[in-house]
Amino acid sequence: MEQLTPELLAIDAQDRPVDKHFRRREFRRILALAWPHRGKLAVGLLVTILFAGFHTASLGGAFPVFKLLLEREGFHGWVHRTIAASRLGLQLGQPGEEQSVIVLDVGSAAADRAPGVVAGDILADAAGRPMAALLAELAAAETGATVSAVVNPKQEPRAVTLTPGVPETKFRLLRWAAGFIPVSDETERGKRQVLIYLLSALMVMILIANIFRYLGEVLVSDAILRAMIALRAQLYERTLHLPMSFFAARPTADLVTRFVQDVQEIQRGLLTLFGKFTREPLRVMFILAWAFSINWRITLSMVVVAPIALVIFLLVGRSVKGANRKLLQAYGSMIGALTTSLHNLRVVKAYTAEDVERERLRQVDLRMFGQQLTLAKLRAFITPAMETLGVVAGCFATVWLVGRVLEHELSMSTFGTLGLMLSMLFDPLRKLSDVWVRVQQSTAGAERIFQVIDQPVESDLTDARTTLNPLAQGIEYDHVTFTYPGAAVPALHDVCLSIARGDTIALVGPNGSGKTTLVSLLPRFFDPDEGAVRFDGIDIRLATLRSLRRQFSLVSQEAIVFEGTPLENIAFGDTSVDEARAQDAARRAYADEFIRQIPGGYRAALGERGTTLSGGQRQRLVIARAIYRDAPILVFDEATSQIDTESEQKIQAALKEFSQGRTTLIIAHRLSTIQFATRIVVMDAGRIIDAGTHSELFDRCPLYRTLCETQFVTESA
Repeated sequence: MEQLTPELLAIDAQDRPVDKHFRRREFRRILALAWPHRGKLAVGLLVTILFAGFHTASLGGAFPVFKLLLEREGFHGWVHRTIAASRLGLQLGQPGEEQSVIVLDVGSAAADRAPGVVAGDILADAAGRPMAALLAELAAAETGATVSAVVNPKQEPRAVTLTPGVPETKFRLLRWAAGFIPVSDETERGKRQVLIYLLSALMVMILIANIFRYLGEVLVSDAILRAMIALRAQLYERTLHLPMSFFAARPTADLVTRFVQDVQEIQRGLLTLFGKFTREPLRVMFILAWAFSINWRITLSMVVVAPIALVIFLLVGRSVKGANRKLLQAYGSMIGALTTSLHNLRVVKAYTAEDVERERLRQVDLRMFGQQLTLAKLRAFITPAMETLGVVAGCFATVWLVGRVLEHELSMSTFGTLGLMLSMLFDPLRKLSDVWVRVQQSTAGAERIFQVIDQPVESDLTDARTTLNPLAQGIEYDHVTFTYPGAAVPALHDVCLSIARGDTIALVGPNGSGKTTLVSLLPRFFDPDEGAVRFDGIDIRLATLRSLRRQFSLVSQEAIVFEGTPLENIAFGDTSVDEARAQDAARRAYADEFIRQIPGGYRAALGERGTTLSGGQRQRLVIARAIYRDAPILVFDEATSQIDTESEQKIQAALKEFSQGRTTLIIAHRLSTIQFATRIVVMDAGRIIDAGTHSELFDRCPLYRTLCETQFVTESA
């Protein structure tokens, strides 16, 4: 499997879907990820609704402010006039300086409640009181009570009896809410005091709204982030149990991209879905509902500009999506180029190629700059475009609304409140512009992740139920042929080999001869295309993977050291670490001597890949891991680099001591190891061409003699 590198962490992998189709199946599976956290999401939705309500209420609070500042009757006068008119079935204009109101329209209910009153009449109090007092009495009167008034007092006055009907529920609520606002007198000081009260109430509502918004976002984020932890755990668990053939068909970096980039796409999509997609439409609905309650005709005529803004957002959002994909690809190329240079810095310096590498990185950076600039232009366009659209729409709306004010169809306070509310619609519409793109991208990422999660794991590919006991007789390769996925030529061809229990077998041959492939079939990293591998006469395809792999201690050519402590590395795979046993394994592998010299000893942090250790130290640590496992079969792929003479001698001694009584397979690169083996197997082009002792093969096998003379590293080298 290819070495894990960060090259493709930030790029869209080659098989990332780029079509624009909405993937319903993946979308449902994304939602299923959040289902276990539905409680937090439900509470988050509830507080989001409360946020939208308080936010809209804070905007609606501008209405009494406008009434107080712009109109003589004030907020309470408007409340009384509105309720009184509704209860009488009339539409009344604002009181004039002469303490009277004009009847603008007469409804069907007015025949019984205000008999004789017609549109155009002037209505005043019969006792000469201010009109505000008459309207307040009508608004608060008991149902069925009568109130005396006079019609057209300066022309042809006539007395009328007004009988208010049952107030509607919404007007009862309006009167209840108005009771919280103090009544101002007509003086400047009185209005200032009420203004301070109103503004203080607005600030409190805005504070409460934003507290609810904070709580909603935190609850949603908590639920989604926990869902992503569960998704990565599911993806990680599935990846670890996939057959090796899956990894042979694709680069490791592609899988890393799915863990990082694609999971982030799903995370952003869900946060957008349960955040913006929930919060902003609620704000739009509450704002529109309030605006429609003030004047539905004018509100309906004003919202026609919203689709224009939405179209602009969708067009720009689509362009941003394409530019962002190209930027991520360029960013990934930059990371790959930089990683290559830094990992091979010794070669760069040795060949004085600093200028060449700098120019190569500059060209990559310039390509990334082009995509960054394109993205910056698109993002820079959206705000001025929306501002221009808002100003143009606002200018047309102002001219139209002012016309309604001049024709007495609209009051100044209603004009100001409607203008404020409708202007606030642009903010949620702007935030909703990228929702579709985010959700679409998240389904594309989900498709790639579920491609891995839906892969059958190793245990699903077999119905093996046999539990293997420790090897008692031997291992047999019975006419085994194997070809790697996608390869044209078999890596092994008709291999027959018998290994008795306790044998030490050395596998030798040129690079690519099939040595590593041969031992990879033992723990069923791959299954043969033809033939069978048998343990004590049992086809290993009939054995459970756990019982089979418990048979092996593996020492690979690359000494794999995990990030952690020496103790954790030695006891790797053991859920209950036996520290005394680990230290004994380290002593037998000649690793204890250098571990105790490290600050912290067995509990020291080794860092990523054990870079603080030498090659020989890492190899001895890996041998200690194999000794700790204490499996009946040892597979040892001998390292040929980064090992000094002292380390080599200690590794050889540890190997000889540990292999006693065990079945050992060694992929040999050193003559001392070959001579140590009880039998040597010579391989070439996927076939076994000879087997025997060192002296036998040196005399009769030309390939083996050539390997000894030209390729094997001897002690004197």
